[in-house]
Amino acid sequence: MKNQLYTLKSGSVIENYQINRVLGVGGFGITYQAQDLNLNMAVAIKEYFPHGLAVREADGKGVGAKSRKDEHIYEYGLQRFLDEARTLAQFKNQSIVRVSRYLEMNGTAYIIMDYEEGVPLSRYLMRCKMLTEVEIKNVFRPILRGLTHVHNKNILHRDVKPSNIYLRKKGLPVLLDFGAARQALNQHGRSITNLGTHGYAPIEQFTTQDQQGPWSDIYGVGATIYHCMAGAAPITALDRVSALHGGRNDPMQPAKLVGKKKYSKELLEAVDWMLSVRSEDRPQDVNEIVTVFSLTSNEHKTILTETDVDWDAELIAQAERHLANYLGPLAQTLVKQSMSQSNSIEDLYRILGEHIDIPAERDLFLRSVQASSSLTSKVKKGQDKRKQDIADQKTVVTTRITANMIKVLEKQLASQIGPLASMLVKQAVNKGSNIESVLDILCQELPTEEQRNQFRSHCEF
Repeated sequence: MKNQLYTLKSGSVIENYQINRVLGVGGFGITYQAQDLNLNMAVAIKEYFPHGLAVREADGKGVGAKSRKDEHIYEYGLQRFLDEARTLAQFKNQSIVRVSRYLEMNGTAYIIMDYEEGVPLSRYLMRCKMLTEVEIKNVFRPILRGLTHVHNKNILHRDVKPSNIYLRKKGLPVLLDFGAARQALNQHGRSITNLGTHGYAPIEQFTTQDQQGPWSDIYGVGATIYHCMAGAAPITALDRVSALHGGRNDPMQPAKLVGKKKYSKELLEAVDWMLSVRSEDRPQDVNEIVTVFSLTSNEHKTILTETDVDWDAELIAQAERHLANYLGPLAQTLVKQSMSQSNSIEDLYRILGEHIDIPAERDLFLRSVQASSSLTSKVKKGQDKRKQDIADQKTVVTTRITANMIKVLEKQLASQIGPLASMLVKQAVNKGSNIESVLDILCQELPTEEQRNQFRSHCEF
């Protein structure tokens, strides 16, 4: 199903809340930005909508089970969704999303939460790719403190990942979307989706053999930090375990190699510890790891600048839908790649249009996506300021690119992929700001971890 077919329409009213726009869509619910008509203030509303089980009724509001055989499990998940609301309402921590109330109506339920201007970490990473060490510590120290508060009440989050960390413009980052409904539905015998998100979930969330605990959430935090360092999530725990059981090396490149020369040894070792495959090899409690994320200076409540504006989730989804008409499944990947090169929604559409070869179809694509585009994101100044902030925050020395280095890069890459190497090196040098970033870009052209490690080892400058 497509977003426009199952989300609430803009302008819909649920009790005294008017829906404005879609903030995000997950496997078990849809989150909206809405207006409290009584208090005249913005709120966030999460609607229970388990994909694969639920359908929206003809009135545009009602939700129900997809079939009679799904009714029991749909209702069971609904009650667990409400349990999640009651659980979150207990927390009074700055880094845990605050729930003010919940509603049960229209065959579904709604959790009413505080709304503040900001950007999900997942969409922020689409634009900037990676964070500096100072930024990582500014984001994850409060998140770890929030998890301590949660774990002290014998509750687990179960789905820590970039899309569930929200960077507020004013205040600490906040942890969203606890996985209570997800866990309940799967344990009840209907696996709509995996118990965790591939790349971020530890092996115990995919099996009944190992017990889950704080160490499970710690793996999710480690995987999210790894994404902030590498520009992509680590390899799924299932593939890592499969390789180790088969007597092969762990296919995941450790953080100490991914972040070499860019992050402190202490931080890289901590991330690798958090990402240990075996649960007993990880930190068992957040307090064992939180001190690594201390900052002696440059500590801020947010890493966002005043001009960092979130791009409307529906407009991004719209671009993916329209581009898929021409390019199929490749559309989603291209949209994510193009966001890091764009300064506005219009700029994003223009870049995407370049992937459509036929001029008439390209014009049709641009007209179709721009027709309903009402939001222009002014992020250029924010990006310029962020680049300056990164330069100020760097805790390691970066290496300037020389002509001799380029020759070495071309020679070593050519030994792996042939004559295409020269062109790829030139492109990488144009994109990268230093030798470390150029190496990261070129490693993406190599298909295996072994080749990437070999390439890096021969390019020690």
